[in-house]
Amino acid sequence: MIKNTLFVLLFVSTNCFSQYYKSYDWSEKPKMHSITTQEEKEHSIGILKKSIVEYTSSDQASDLIQYETTHTITRVNDEKGIGQHNRVYIPMHDVKNLIDVKARTINLNGKVTLLNKDNIKEINNVEEYGDFKIFAIEGVEKNSEIEVLYTVEKEADLFGSETLQSDYPIKAVQFLYVTGDLNSEIKAYRTNSKFESVTTDGKASKLLDIRNMPAMIEEEYATPGANKIAVVYQCFPKGQTITQDMFWSNVVNNVGSKIIPENTNSKAKADLDAIMKDKKDLSNYEKIVLVDNFVKTNFTVVKNNNAELSDIDYILKNRSASDFGILKVYANYFKGLGIKYELVITANRFTYKFDPDFFIPNMLRDFLIYLPDEEKYVSPDRIEYRVGEAPFNMLGSYGLFIKEDFDYYFSKIVQSDPNYSTIKRIVDITFNDDFESATLKQHQEHAGHWSVTSRAILNLSTDQGIKEYKDYLTGSGIEDKVVESYEVKNTEMNQMEYNIPFIVNSTITSESIIEDAGDSYLFQIGQVIGTQSELYQEKERVNPIEMTYPNQYDYTITVEIPEGYTVEGLSSLNIDKSYKSNSTGEKICKFESSYKLEDNKLIVTIQEFYKSNEYALNRYEEFRSVINAASDFNKASILFKAK
Repeated sequence: MIKNTLFVLLFVSTNCFSQYYKSYDWSEKPKMHSITTQEEKEHSIGILKKSIVEYTSSDQASDLIQYETTHTITRVNDEKGIGQHNRVYIPMHDVKNLIDVKARTINLNGKVTLLNKDNIKEINNVEEYGDFKIFAIEGVEKNSEIEVLYTVEKEADLFGSETLQSDYPIKAVQFLYVTGDLNSEIKAYRTNSKFESVTTDGKASKLLDIRNMPAMIEEEYATPGANKIAVVYQCFPKGQTITQDMFWSNVVNNVGSKIIPENTNSKAKADLDAIMKDKKDLSNYEKIVLVDNFVKTNFTVVKNNNAELSDIDYILKNRSASDFGILKVYANYFKGLGIKYELVITANRFTYKFDPDFFIPNMLRDFLIYLPDEEKYVSPDRIEYRVGEAPFNMLGSYGLFIKEDFDYYFSKIVQSDPNYSTIKRIVDITFNDDFESATLKQHQEHAGHWSVTSRAILNLSTDQGIKEYKDYLTGSGIEDKVVESYEVKNTEMNQMEYNIPFIVNSTITSESIIEDAGDSYLFQIGQVIGTQSELYQEKERVNPIEMTYPNQYDYTITVEIPEGYTVEGLSSLNIDKSYKSNSTGEKICKFESSYKLEDNKLIVTIQEFYKSNEYALNRYEEFRSVINAASDFNKASILFKAK
């Protein structure tokens, strides 16, 4: 996060004029709202969620004052709904004054219970989200309505954002942006509704009015937190006209000047001499890898804003840096080696969607270093990653790329190697003489993000975590398996060659995957590929489809058919499901399995891949058919029948 490192913009408010929050109020005589039979089935239903953000100024043109009003009415239909809404948290970050707060409940009989303000408590640093005012809702019961209205005066900020969508449906959502004659911008995301120009107490305003907003739900292969309907806004003092380009240029100059060195630090030069000692004829890639391995072996990244942790002399001496300060280490080393690099500022796509067209500091969360000549990334504060592709949680995000000469551009963060993440698996299966157990001899090669995960777990996890991962690697879902042998190779996190696979060799035995069927035996061959995801949700899909990362699986399963037996039920092993590009007709995700018989061997081949990490929501059924094909194979069985 780059708070306190981009720039500091300070505004001092002195005189106040008429504000809309003073006249805005709830209904004097509340009454229950009608809801539909379908809405009664929800744990809770929002009747109203209204946010009012109001900027005003004093006589001094450079002064801004900011007020935020929140008004909600929520119907709670059952105990779970009550549990979701019977406690109110008011964030106090940057709040100068809690101007007013009130709350009430109304039950089906019309009884109104008001908030006793003496019960408002203050709690500090709630799960590192900052300070809050908190109070419990009184008089709440099933099928009652909770109404909350409060206003805060905040330290004026040029930028703001608000998430409008919740994990429960809301009948009416409004966002009112009151700025009068101030220079301001506002933008809504992930909704077809548009801001309308309105007048609020004589002031020019913008109103976004959305009806029947659905709940945001947790779904597989999605980024629901970042997909919620939201608004972002900017407001500037009178007389100031600031463009988006001016904001981005300011970021580039401030970040660049703090990180990109004119000359290599003398201690960094000494480090480079030690790193490169007795090493000749190295490629640039090999030099970069040596630097990355050295930093991640010898430096500690500390998650705080202590000024010393951003001072290059302190960092190089003490081998400790902030996530911002560690960038200076790489920049000095690369400068000393003559390696071309670019700083990248981006966001975790599971939390924020980076927008190059609208500047909001909140989305400037994460750093990468891009190596244009190598088409690879360094992840400075991610110890598990080495030189290669960007971490999966930034893959697909846009980023701000800052060159060494402070020129900049925006680009989507993509994989240069389309086949980066693969799993190759060879399984040879035999049975003992009386079909009591099966023996699976397995060879696996994990590359790309798979190998990153495997090495990180084996090097950084607890003993219990390593034990659980061994269970996954040797056959997830086979509960009674006995691990006869287990060997892992290429486990070191420091790797000199690009994308060396992590290798697992194992032998397991299992009785549960064989069932006695008289003079025949049912073998659950599908369990060999491990537990698979399923997409069988009843509700309509809400989120666009996002994979964790593009990946591919190639399996070869060879089953030795015991003498005196034939095998039946092989048709279930033939599966072919795919999702093709509309423009090229190319398969961009698929699950395809087939078999052949050679002498006394049944050979099954499987290829499953996802060439992109993004798929269209309107083609969800096609994507789901591919995911479910893998799950269907997992349930497949074949029959060994005595001749």
